[in-house]
Amino acid sequence: MTHIFHIWPKMADLAADLGLSYQTVAAWKRRGRIPAEYDLSLIEAANRKGCSLTLDVLAHARAVRKRSPEDAA
Repeated sequence: MTHIFHIWPKMADLAADLGLSYQTVAAWKRRGRIPAEYDLSLIEAANRKGCSLTLDVLAHARAVRKRSPEDAA
């Protein structure tokens, strides 16, 4: 998630670039995860901004999150 919010520091910008509501993106940030169904849209939107984002980066972020100590609680 951190990499995504470095590309889009403002949730409103991410929501606009994906054609989603601000509330949807805010819920992602609150939960600390973005549903995988948005991966390709995220990659395309990042590319339009001239930023690099790949499926590998997104998959790695999910894998790291699943191993975090917070999830064990």
